[in-house]
Amino acid sequence: MAIKYTKPLTVFAVIFLCFHLTGCAHTAMNPDYAGPKPLPVNIEKEFDYIRFNGAYSTKVLEENNQFALKQIRFTPSTNIIDMDHDIILDYYENRGELKSPVILVLPILGGSNYFAKTFAGYFADHGYSAIIVHRQKQYKSFKDLDKLDNTLRQIVLDHKQALDWIGMREDLDSDRIGVFGISMGSIKAALISALDKRINASVMCLVGGDLAEIISTSDEKGIVRRREEYIKTHDITQTEFHELLKSKITCDPINYAEYMDAENAFMVLGRFDSTVPYKNGNELWIKMGKPEKITMLTGHYTAILGLPYVKMKSLDFFNRKLRK
Repeated sequence: MAIKYTKPLTVFAVIFLCFHLTGCAHTAMNPDYAGPKPLPVNIEKEFDYIRFNGAYSTKVLEENNQFALKQIRFTPSTNIIDMDHDIILDYYENRGELKSPVILVLPILGGSNYFAKTFAGYFADHGYSAIIVHRQKQYKSFKDLDKLDNTLRQIVLDHKQALDWIGMREDLDSDRIGVFGISMGSIKAALISALDKRINASVMCLVGGDLAEIISTSDEKGIVRRREEYIKTHDITQTEFHELLKSKITCDPINYAEYMDAENAFMVLGRFDSTVPYKNGNELWIKMGKPEKITMLTGHYTAILGLPYVKMKSLDFFNRKLRK
């Protein structure tokens, strides 16, 4: 006999039900973790740069009782690639605390900034200042693999200069800085967390290391299109493409993972993720020292079913680390 519902299920009820059917597993921080290795001097020198301490523009985008949303724009003081660009920050200025902790929110590779705005607004609603660091569209191309590693390094330098801007602000507590990222945003979060000790807490969702393998195997449409174009243009196999990437990319979270403090890191992985493959995320987790982790029984895109849960757990982690 068919089941009859007296009231139709809402979309949110369906999502909630689906998420609980998929389930997730929580892994506590490795109790035997010995701490991060010190960042070697040669790597510190590789990421030497001129700190930003210059002029910037401010534009008010929105105001409410909880925060004022302002867009900050400035020209980077250090640019090692031949792409002129501005660093653009959407700053959710907290109105409830003079020296508030701040969370950098790093967007996904393409599409809209929906997830970045959702999380930034959520953190702002809970008493944090939040800053979305806009992605640079021109960084997505890998037509010239010789420029790819330097582009990744410039991404690190851009985020270092965003941290410099935070340090210029009297209303922001530069001793309490967190970073949050999903997908490509989480890869950026892993890089900056390992390479800049001003980051005090990191939440990385759907993250992975070994970028050569991720780019070679990911099913993300934009990456697939660019990968196939490159393979066709240069008349090489996918295996040769992978080997070429391995020889070109050194700025990779997997290479710096042991320098990140796993005590201050939190990871969310999708067990059936094939966009940033679970294998790559798990390898990064191990190399990092096995920080606290949630594994959802989802793929990359179906992880949206767990969005409310990830928001709650991320906020809990930041509260534990930035409001001690």
